[in-house]
Order: sequence, then structure tokens, then C-alpha cells
Amino acid sequence: MNPAIVLTDVRRSFGSKAVLRGVTASALPGKVIGLLGRNGEGKTTLFKILLDMLAADSGSVQVLGQSPDGTGSLRQSVGYVPERPAFHGFMTVGEVLAFRSSLFKGWHAGKADKLVQDLGLDPATPIRGASKGTLGKVAWVCAAAHDPSVFLLDEPTSGLDALVREDVLNHLIGELHDGFKTLLIANHRMEELAGVLDEVWLLQGGVIRSVHPVETLRTQACRLTGRLKEGAVLPAGLPVVSLRTDGPVLELVVFERSLADMLAASGSFESLERAPLALGESLKYLLRLSEGGRHD
Repeated sequence: MNPAIVLTDVRRSFGSKAVLRGVTASALPGKVIGLLGRNGEGKTTLFKILLDMLAADSGSVQVLGQSPDGTGSLRQSVGYVPERPAFHGFMTVGEVLAFRSSLFKGWHAGKADKLVQDLGLDPATPIRGASKGTLGKVAWVCAAAHDPSVFLLDEPTSGLDALVREDVLNHLIGELHDGFKTLLIANHRMEELAGVLDEVWLLQGGVIRSVHPVETLRTQACRLTGRLKEGAVLPAGLPVVSLRTDGPVLELVVFERSLADMLAASGSFESLERAPLALGESLKYLLRLSEGGRHD
């Protein structure tokens, strides 16, 4: 099975500021990928490169076997929900959708109408003065109505109230997952997506620092609590999140069973207790790492 998205050593700078420093990753068809990274790490830049809205300085990009060529033609197969949707202020919601329908060969009017109804949109609503939540809903319709195979979702629940956000997560994203669509999602509430995620990419320092299969997190992530033996020191550079240090007592989170087994067998602890982590909790710790959480 050929990947739906392939990124190979993708680099992009703005003036002297290097944002993407060699991003390499791939996503198989039908997978839902969570993209974690603190603000300014280049998530939106990466999305724009995948959309052929911005050219990479170097490296290669493929979406469904097609490379961005400056024409924007690959957008026919991609749905995009930006973090800050923007539409012509002089239009109504209905006029925006009519205009967008003229740009996409695969636009399904019936699908657009159903999404408008499901999201509680009024086609007569003026875009100028519309709430962030309303603009976010319009962006969802624009992203999905042409039935693309790949979705790029940049904070897709931002600005949505709790009930609509839950509907988007449980209905729209779940439906796309069931429909074998490939989704790349940047979301600060990543734990909300625990039920549909297949993989998490950690974008840090301009590269994909690590890739975490969700099934591995679900079955292997755990919290370790133990008392260090007198004079014992843990090896530097272990991929753990340090939660608490109280004298000789350490509380750690690890994401792979092999690391937990290695620590248990190291002889560094007088005692060591292991407790599994719920997936939502693991995702919160990964988000902490993406935001500069400390590795010990």
C-alpha cells in the first residue's frame, strides 16, 4: 500500500529563521495522524506546503502520489480546515459555499447541504461579523463537500462551543475515519481525539522528533514510581517525562514497555511500582513534550 502523504527532508525558512529543518514522515491511507508541536514549530507552514500554497526550500513532498507543482491542482483531493478561516466579508454563508462549489470538480451539493444542517449553519448569515465558531463551521463544509481523500485539519475545533466541538469530534472526524480518509490533525486538545487517532507525530525543533503509534501508547505507556538506591543515578538522555522528584523518590512516565522493563532491571531502585496510563493522559504528556517539557 502506497503512503497517502510522504515528506522527505522538507525544509523551509523565512529570511534567516529556519522553521522546518528536515521533516521526514509518511502516512498510510486511512490513517488519522495527530501532529503535536508548540506554537511556532511550523505546523501551519507544513500544511501550506502540503496544500501547494507555499513552496518548500528543499526536500520532496507527495500527496496521493502527486507533488506540489505551483498550480494548486492537488487541492482537488485535499480538504483543509485552517486555524483561522477567512472568507470574503461581503458574502453570506450560502454565497461562500456557492463560490467554493465552482472551484472543486467533485463538489457534492447534497453533502454540503447536509453538513450545513448538521452544523446548524444559516446560509443567509453574513460573513462579515460572523463568530469564529461560524467561520469554523463554514470551513468544515468547504473542506469536506468535495469528498477529498486527504484532510489537513489545523486546530479544527478552535472557536467551536462544547456541544458543536463534541459533534465535530464524534461525528465528522469519526465518519471520515470510517470512510478510510487520511487525516493529519494539529490540535491542542489532542486527548479529545483519542478514539480516532492511529499515530502521533511530535514536531519539535523543525523535525519530526518522534512517532508514536497510538496502540503502543494504549498498551505500553505507564507511570513508574520508585525509590532510588543510595548513590544511584539514572542514565542521561532517557526518553521519559519527569513528573516529580522528592528526594530519592522519582515519578516518571514512559511510553514504551521496553524502557520500563530496562529501568526495572537496572538495579537502580530499591522498589519500583508500575501503573498503566489511560490514552488521554498519555496524549497530554506528549503535548507537554511538544511544548518543551523536560526529558531526563
